[in-house]
Amino acid sequence: MSMTLVNAKIYVARVLGGAQNQEVIDMAAEAILRGYQDWQAQRFWRFLLKDTSIATAVSGITATGASASVTAPSTGAFDFVNVGQTVTISTGTATLAADTTVSSVTRNTSGVVTAITLSNAFGGTTNSSATLTFSADIPVIAGSNDYALPNDYNASATARLLTNPVTMAWRTPEYWDRLQPDDTLQGTPSEFTTYNPYSPLTQNFGDTRLKFDKVPAQNDTLRLRYFRRFTVDGTNIDMPDEVLYKFLDYCRSLLLEAKRAQDDPAGYRSSVLDSMKQAEQNDDQPNSESDAEECIKSQYEMWPMQPPLWRNGEFDPFRS
Repeated sequence: MSMTLVNAKIYVARVLGGAQNQEVIDMAAEAILRGYQDWQAQRFWRFLLKDTSIATAVSGITATGASASVTAPSTGAFDFVNVGQTVTISTGTATLAADTTVSSVTRNTSGVVTAITLSNAFGGTTNSSATLTFSADIPVIAGSNDYALPNDYNASATARLLTNPVTMAWRTPEYWDRLQPDDTLQGTPSEFTTYNPYSPLTQNFGDTRLKFDKVPAQNDTLRLRYFRRFTVDGTNIDMPDEVLYKFLDYCRSLLLEAKRAQDDPAGYRSSVLDSMKQAEQNDDQPNSESDAEECIKSQYEMWPMQPPLWRNGEFDPFRS
């Protein structure tokens, strides 16, 4: 029952009788984009949950013969790439030796990856339309504590190390600032966080990265489970069938609200202020877990059904 974006705009526009009116169709497109934004901010939808277990292909690569350097084909296309990932090339005039990996990444002043360097140079002749496929999951490198996240990343769920199995939870950077003063401590990670060393408004993709509570002391592989962002510019509406029309009807309500603004500006202003409050609530670090106050809760708050370990008064051997 999936629906194309073209048909979805027509469906939304029909609420105003504008299925044949290009201006109303354009307004419907704006309502759908706003709908995606509202639904993304509302909660972490389970149908957006995925992990890093699938390889990622990037097309439009220029593979220059005898060169190990590759320029990003578009802004942000390489922002997910990590040192240590295995790279293969599609059939063409350029070739790559088996077990070729990413040896380094180059970022510009806003944090976007502009180029990568491979462990082997391309063989054969230059291919200006090659496809590179990068291996799944995130290679954990001993001594390194800065890792790129998938380009469609929105919020973390859980993560686990695969070689030396450890399941870890996401924490806020502020949580670590309160509990762990030494961020150079090495060992086996048990928690992770996500952060952006740059302002998201200075670059194309925001460049969110991952960091562990301890600098890894040995190589490993990390499998991250995360909530992706909605694909707002795909051929089809990015919603599962069971909520497709619920989403589109919500977008219809946004279109009606925009139309109402012409007749009832005060009512429209009230709804806009409500949207601002929702944005304010969503400004917290997005994540499916809440740990902001856990470190300052008392034992009784953490386990309210348990009796205290010590108490005053007469000893009762028969107390349950």
